[in-house]
Amino acid sequence: MDQSYDVGSHDIGDPSEAQADHIPVKKLSIGSWNLLAKYDEHVLLSFYWAERKLVWEVLHLGVVRKMEVDFEDVAQVTHASASGADEQPDKLTLELHRPPRFFKENPPSAVSGGSQEVNYVYTTDFTNGQASTESRHVLLFDAGAITREMTKMMTYSGIRLIAEGGGGADAKGGAGPSRSGLLRAAGGVHATSAHLRQPPTSSPRLDAILLQDQLKREMRERQARYTGICPVRERIYAVVFDELIASVARDQSKRGGLLRRVHAESRMTIDAYRAVFENSITFGGRKLTLGTAIKGNLAEEIEELEGGIAGLKKEVEHWESLCESVTHREAEKEAEYEEPSKEILDLQAEQQQLQDLLVTLRPSKPEKGK
Repeated sequence: MDQSYDVGSHDIGDPSEAQADHIPVKKLSIGSWNLLAKYDEHVLLSFYWAERKLVWEVLHLGVVRKMEVDFEDVAQVTHASASGADEQPDKLTLELHRPPRFFKENPPSAVSGGSQEVNYVYTTDFTNGQASTESRHVLLFDAGAITREMTKMMTYSGIRLIAEGGGGADAKGGAGPSRSGLLRAAGGVHATSAHLRQPPTSSPRLDAILLQDQLKREMRERQARYTGICPVRERIYAVVFDELIASVARDQSKRGGLLRRVHAESRMTIDAYRAVFENSITFGGRKLTLGTAIKGNLAEEIEELEGGIAGLKKEVEHWESLCESVTHREAEKEAEYEEPSKEILDLQAEQQQLQDLLVTLRPSKPEKGK
């Protein structure tokens, strides 16, 4: 059987006054991202009981990077410990409602008294995006690193703790499932499961009002967009629709069945539009690639044609200048033909004189036969 951690039989004190626990981690696995500890304190799992925070700390090249989640964002912790002479390492498997926050260490700043204060600033996901999309984090420790007191502190702090080995009994004193947990499970691959659903209240109207308030809060906390394409909003709305349909089906099963059919039809319609959208993107990408190739060829052709046009313009200018010169020479020749030369004028004057002399001499010529 699974072990069930009971915090009622031993006094472990108030977690809000407890000191933080730091546990060296041998291996950290998040999705396809794996990190093996190469030395002590390379990777640490820290429980800050007073602040109710769970922190993964990674020391890399002298700079500390860390992931941080609140205890309320931990859906479940599964503890597998070594038994007897088994040398298998201790193992913690954490299921999260939402992705962790990411920080990196800033250069320490000096404070009064000569000491230095370490500051952390927000940074991007340093696990190749796995911690932002995967809800399951697997940590391996040396055998016995997770003590009985730590497990009791976890359960006393409201973390749902399960010990592997049998049927899977929950830890006593763990935080019960809630509608807020249900909505948080909608982010990334943090899928909604049946054990996260809270039993309904006696009033369906009150259920709807509570669900609406939690929807608004979850949309605000997860920074989901109310318009446009938003996968976060889509997942949250899917969970809310399931809850509303279940609430209606409790009182009127036929109406609940009808709502399920409407929801399924709407999902089919959305999937069809999504397929059209994805295909249009693919088609647009192909057209863009083809247009880019054609544009490149057309640019070369335009450059070649522009070179040909420049050559033809030069040839036109050459022939125009040649035509102008020929026209000028022809005009000069015509001008020469229109103005008679001096020699022609002299000959014409001499011809006129001879004709006048002939007219004068003709009356004085004796006629034959007289």
